[in-house]
Amino acid sequence: MSSRRQAAVKDRPSGAGRRTRVLMASGCAFVVLAGLGIPVAAQEGKRPTGETYQQILDRLGDGMLENIVIRGEHNARTDSRAKKRFYTDLSTMSDYPAYQPRQQVSGTIKVSGLYLHDGLIKDEWIKEFQRFQPGAKVVISQGGTVASGKVHIQTGPRINDRLREASEYERATGQRIFEIDWATGSYDVPGWSPGFVIFVHKDNPIAHMTVEQLDGIFAGARTGGWKGTTWDPSAARGPEKNLRTWGQLGLTGEWANQPIHIYGRPLKYNIQLGFERKVFNGGDIWNENTMEYSHEMNADGTRYTSSVEMVKDMAADKYGIVFSDMGSAIPGVRAVPIGATDAGPFVPISRESLRDRSYPLFIEQWAEARVAPGKPLDPLVKEFLTFMLSREGQDAIQRDGKWFPIPAARAREMIAKLDELGAPVDPRELGLQTEMIAPKKWDGESPDETGKVNPKQAYYKKRFDLSDLPAYTPAAQVSGSIRMPASGQLMGSTVGQALIDAFKRHQPGITFDLKDGDLNAGDVDLSMGRKWTTYFAGEFYDFQMKHERSPREIRVATGSFDVSGWSPAMAILVNRSNPIKGLTIKQLDGIFGGPRRGGWVSTTWRRQAGRSAEQNIRSWSELGIGNICASKPIDVVVPPLKYHIMSVFERKVLVGGNIWNDDAHEVPLALNPDKSRTVPNADRARMVGNDPCAITFAGAGFSNDKTRLVPIAAADGQPFVLPTLETVRNGSYPLGLEVYAYADQLPDQPLDPKLKEFLRFVLSREGQDIIQRDGKWLPLTGAMARAELKKLDAIIPQVKAPPVAPKKAAAASEGAN
Repeated sequence: MSSRRQAAVKDRPSGAGRRTRVLMASGCAFVVLAGLGIPVAAQEGKRPTGETYQQILDRLGDGMLENIVIRGEHNARTDSRAKKRFYTDLSTMSDYPAYQPRQQVSGTIKVSGLYLHDGLIKDEWIKEFQRFQPGAKVVISQGGTVASGKVHIQTGPRINDRLREASEYERATGQRIFEIDWATGSYDVPGWSPGFVIFVHKDNPIAHMTVEQLDGIFAGARTGGWKGTTWDPSAARGPEKNLRTWGQLGLTGEWANQPIHIYGRPLKYNIQLGFERKVFNGGDIWNENTMEYSHEMNADGTRYTSSVEMVKDMAADKYGIVFSDMGSAIPGVRAVPIGATDAGPFVPISRESLRDRSYPLFIEQWAEARVAPGKPLDPLVKEFLTFMLSREGQDAIQRDGKWFPIPAARAREMIAKLDELGAPVDPRELGLQTEMIAPKKWDGESPDETGKVNPKQAYYKKRFDLSDLPAYTPAAQVSGSIRMPASGQLMGSTVGQALIDAFKRHQPGITFDLKDGDLNAGDVDLSMGRKWTTYFAGEFYDFQMKHERSPREIRVATGSFDVSGWSPAMAILVNRSNPIKGLTIKQLDGIFGGPRRGGWVSTTWRRQAGRSAEQNIRSWSELGIGNICASKPIDVVVPPLKYHIMSVFERKVLVGGNIWNDDAHEVPLALNPDKSRTVPNADRARMVGNDPCAITFAGAGFSNDKTRLVPIAAADGQPFVLPTLETVRNGSYPLGLEVYAYADQLPDQPLDPKLKEFLRFVLSREGQDIIQRDGKWLPLTGAMARAELKKLDAIIPQVKAPPVAPKKAAAASEGAN
């Protein structure tokens, strides 16, 4: 296995080691049955099919095969660059401060960074720092996070751009992240953070652009943006600043009325987050006409490389624009000079303009460390960060020949920052967004915004007839310990302990070890709660990349009907005056979503999930509504796009797509003047109640006397169904949520017998009765339970990547990440 795959997941155990990947005996490409890793057939064409998310998943699989192929080729390419010097012209470093220890330190300093570890810098830094600090030992590893405490300094992409990781850091430490930037990315070395380049067609006469104009082109209107984990309303801008034609940029003649065609990468990619910070002021609403290009697996088992293919396609489109990198430059396109403001200067990208950062779309390399509020940096950490920013540390960067040193003035600025004390924190603000962005795996899809739900209380007294569920009869007597998290809704409610006690009466040889931990890291055997996030860089994907197999996912319950925080069904709310009788899922897609080239179906990009702009629904008249809103746009009100619940809605409604209606109005969790928390579901419902042309989704319990719930149909021709206890439980209401159990199962081996028996009990009549008596989650139907029971018997074969015949890579492909 490539050394890079060993660090694909943070904090990978050191014993993971290298493994040889088994190749297919035949040369054909195949896909994988959903969740099972079973090769079944050659991949079909990648055109949009109009299928649902589940239909595509059932037909094409969970992405394990594609991810092995894509990641394997990525690893091979980046490994081939790691020890290579691309830039050999060295600058004098006399204006950088030489490293002068403020004090002699001792102990071990642990630093993480995949590209730092694999490049040429590591050995030079270790040798030089220990020359100045002989009592110190430096260990630089591929992976490890400051949140986990396994390293003192974490380097790589900016944590504050990745809100899930930043939120988890705040939750783990009770601190704000301390960060400095210590290098500038490359000019044209894929993987080493090449600067953003704006390409247009070679015949496009545009002379230059500003960052604000790029915002107008690539983004949509917004109500705010992200500054770390803080929602900043000052980043808001209106639709009047949208730029959608070349004429709005000053072009005349044949160009004046031509729409701007935008090419880009999937909005879940980390690279997009840096662009949002640089260009959108932290906003996350993109122009809904953005055509996303993802890495994909070709039919012959090779990788379709997004950065290459999107620039190639844009080169054939006279009215196109794309942000990419110089490693993807080809004949037929032209890089546009960029100005930070209208006043200029307008700077073309070059090695020199990246070195001095006069080109505004450079990418930084970041280092993060822990600093307690009001406290100084740990002396050993401070000394090593000072060294990184010094003449010696920066000279090692330029001799590596990929990243550029930061400007000397910036190095001094960052060194001065090392004297700062840890940022003060208000416990009511610190981590305010954490549960919205990154709810724990063993909790619900979103937190209880009301703060009033008692986890021990039964909110539903109704008892469903469970006689169609199979009674539990032990298939075998098992023994041993089952490790499960001690926290979360399972154990916080009455369900967890009741299941344990009842199961032990049937299986007295079983004990339960309750201690919080992560299945990905092997800390627990079983985890129950919300559905794991699946798209690129989600938890399901992390598991796949770490173990080269998929986790076993078993549905064990249905979420609630309307209990806040307990995965309540997503209800569609409109103003009470709105006469709409019902909406289909595809109509909701048309209202809330935008046109898309594809979507994330499980952990891989599927173009079959795409749809055209013709399916947009932007006015109520398109739905046959003739009231005062007939000629007005639909006012779409949603949570911020970075919230976890949005990925759930994307899966349920947008077929895994990430493109939203670019007029959507985001309503975040915030603090009231008295520092109490707002209730975003209620706030959105209130907005809809005051706006006859608005629509939102929220928990059914948040509807008010000025709103009403809209019946929803799963597909054209099917009945429109309102959410109720019964319709959510039996699945006829299509926007109900689920509760899942996750376990590991080795390829070609049965599921651990004790886990299988416990899950059989959970899925039995007795287990589901325990769930319904708790009065929050809803029990499965007999048909649902039997479908999940069948999964427990499945033997999952090893997913095998197809062999690829050696071939010469084209220059552009070789340079692409």
